[in-house]
Amino acid sequence: MTDENICARDGCNFHVELVMVGDMPFPAVYCGDSCADAEWLRRALESAEPSADVAASWQHLNALQRLLNGRTSPLQVGPLLESLYG
Repeated sequence: MTDENICARDGCNFHVELVMVGDMPFPAVYCGDSCADAEWLRRALESAEPSADVAASWQHLNALQRLLNGRTSPLQVGPLLESLYG
C-alpha cells in the first residue's frame, strides 16, 4: 500500500474513500468527511489570529483528533456523537 492510499490526516491510517461524480470514481485524500472536516478546521485555526477563542478551539480540535484516532472504522461515528450529545 502506498501513501496516497492512506488518509492524509495525521494519526489516521484508514484507506482513502473514492468520491463518485456521476459514474466516475475520483480518488480523495481523506478516509471520510470526519477527517476532511478536522483538517479543514486545523488549517483555519493555523491561519487565525491568536485569541482565547482560538486556544479553546485548538483544545476541542485535539480532543476531536483523539476520538478520530480511536476509531476502528472510518465510518464509526458513535464516539463522535456521544461526545456532542452524550
